[in-house]
Amino acid sequence: MVFKIGLLPIILGIVLLGFFAAKAARMRGKNPLVWGSLTVAVITAVTWQQLPVWAETVLYRGKITQSTIPQRQVINLAEAQKINIHVSMDDVNFDVPLAYNFRGYNQQLPGWGNVPRKQIEGKKRPVVDAIKIDAILPDLSPLREDNLAQFQKLEWGQNLHASITHTRPWDQYFKYFFEKLQRQPDLPKLPGMLHYYDPSGKADIFFSHDHPTDELVRIRCVDENFFHSAFPICVVETSYSPAPEVALSKSVKKTVFYLRYELPSQYIAQWQTIGQKLKSEFDQMVSINATPLN
Repeated sequence: MVFKIGLLPIILGIVLLGFFAAKAARMRGKNPLVWGSLTVAVITAVTWQQLPVWAETVLYRGKITQSTIPQRQVINLAEAQKINIHVSMDDVNFDVPLAYNFRGYNQQLPGWGNVPRKQIEGKKRPVVDAIKIDAILPDLSPLREDNLAQFQKLEWGQNLHASITHTRPWDQYFKYFFEKLQRQPDLPKLPGMLHYYDPSGKADIFFSHDHPTDELVRIRCVDENFFHSAFPICVVETSYSPAPEVALSKSVKKTVFYLRYELPSQYIAQWQTIGQKLKSEFDQMVSINATPLN
């Protein structure tokens, strides 16, 4: 059995706890105002996400019948191959294969248990600030039954994590950070890239240009002599625009996204090939005929 209460009694309860804490502090010769306020602040910070839930439903007699608990729909690996998550970013619609979301995969379920049903059924297309995908190199394979163990075992060995988000200008970076970098001899394995070293961040940094531009490519690789990791990584930052064949509207044609992908340093010489594959994958996710959804 359950009953509903408002948010006010819960807030008053937290304030009351702060009052008791202040009273206890006074008895110990401490500042009651500071300790009371601190108690309220800590309890609120820890519980604020749960407050609406508590305000909506409180368990009565310590138990709630199983029939009143909403059951999660768990999506297994086989089902995930046929499911796309419908989202929109910067007025561009994307249908993102669920199998590219390894971070959301729960090994205990096993499967995905927190995907909104409306997104699965294509009835909702929320606006997002980033789209992330996880894949295995070199073919950018999404999660499948035949490579699940490989995903779990490799960690950074062959795994790639990529994302696109709103475009980011480079002006501030060159204004405040670029001059602190130390110029280094360019490397043959990264032709056309200017080589610098970041002494504060302990990393090798490579640029396509020595000034801010929309076409800038920056690659950051951790200093393997300083960071002793089994799988040292590099981060590639560049731009992505949907290909002309999928950018049919004027708004989509003008859209530029910030593309970032993390990969093991052993693959860094292939960064351009991997980047092109990534852009092709995102092109395939662009939904040309999608209708606006809320």
